[in-house]
Amino acid sequence: MGDKYFPRSIKPLTNKTYSMSRGSNVLQLPVQGGIARQSLKYTLEPVPFTLNFTLSDNGYRALLQFYDITIAHGANSFKMSLDSGTGIEEHQVYIKPNTFKANRPSHNNWYVSFTATAEVTPSQNEACDNLYQLYDCYGEQSCDIINGLESFVEGLYFE
Repeated sequence: MGDKYFPRSIKPLTNKTYSMSRGSNVLQLPVQGGIARQSLKYTLEPVPFTLNFTLSDNGYRALLQFYDITIAHGANSFKMSLDSGTGIEEHQVYIKPNTFKANRPSHNNWYVSFTATAEVTPSQNEACDNLYQLYDCYGEQSCDIINGLESFVEGLYFE
């Protein structure tokens, strides 16, 4: 696991193609005369994020130095703050080969994009696997209920 950190002042655009995809760990097996069967290949899957950045000349130079020198042209992993559905959290990622693209139209800002593949996302390590049931019952109020329970339990133990 790398101990390098993506430059914290360089943040991906969240309003332009900030996306991730899931499902690479499911196999589909054809069945003659029936619907295909699905099974799990492995429990944890690498999760690719498509990221875009708008950078000044200095920001672009800093990103290039990080890419070329610090993580050896993307060969080494690094830590990066990403939102995979549980809020912005640190992920251990690699830059997928051949996805780092940069262009600079008309001598303005640099536009950079790449695909960062997270080794594991926080939701894959969640201890509570019943959040979906809580959300199904209480919707957006689920967080308030969890926070209320947390305050109640802390009050029992710390008073």
